[in-house]
Amino acid sequence: MKKTWLYSLIAALLFTVTFGFSTANASSVKQGRLVVNLEADTSVGKYQIVDTDGKTYTYADRQSYEAAEQTFKAKWAIASKNVIGTLASDYATESYQHDSFRGWSYATPVGYSTNFNTSMYNDAVSSIKTARRSSGTQVCYHQSGGEPCKTFGPGLDISYVGNGWNDQISYVNVYR
Repeated sequence: MKKTWLYSLIAALLFTVTFGFSTANASSVKQGRLVVNLEADTSVGKYQIVDTDGKTYTYADRQSYEAAEQTFKAKWAIASKNVIGTLASDYATESYQHDSFRGWSYATPVGYSTNFNTSMYNDAVSSIKTARRSSGTQVCYHQSGGEPCKTFGPGLDISYVGNGWNDQISYVNVYR
């Protein structure tokens, strides 16, 4: 298992060096990534899911959200196995300081979570690129998944997280 992960990481790095470091341009659509701008989304529903087509679903309670999240994660897990090619962003979700993927970036690998609450990254995320080979990425206002939370599908380039979420994210969890 460790060697497979290492080979995948090496392949991702070679791809990045060979074809450039930027995936936030018009060619990203060709690479199976949807660019989503949630600027008009001023809602901060306690529980939201953004599907791979960019559509947002809002849930009234945690139980409904978690049930729907399991359904989406299963769908996204199947889709992530059909990804063709290798990108640097396949195996990690990248959080960015400013909209349109500018400023500092922080990578959270698939299968891991990050608490920003005691770092300079806390309440400073404005855009996100979700890992393509994941079952989605959950972001939350508070540490350790404290609500409200929003889950994004894999392979999305969120050029702006929305007015209700801008500079509010303290937790990122990338599902395996």
